[in-house]
Amino acid sequence: MTEAVIDLTKIGVTFKDGQQTIQAVQDVDLKIEAGDIYGIIGYSGAGKSTLVRVINLLQVPTTGRGGR
Repeated sequence: MTEAVIDLTKIGVTFKDGQQTIQAVQDVDLKIEAGDIYGIIGYSGAGKSTLVRVINLLQVPTTGRGGR
């Protein structure tokens, strides 16, 4: 078994838009091991870019834990 290079648990990201709270990512678990290749697909507005920003350490998640 190889070591996880990315290990996210219960990741959530919320944004405030005025009075409205937007849940961009909710309860995502993701483990990527060395040598794995993944693709992220989904509808427009599903939170794909936000998830990638969390993986790349460009976005701090509101909830959950993990990292590289």
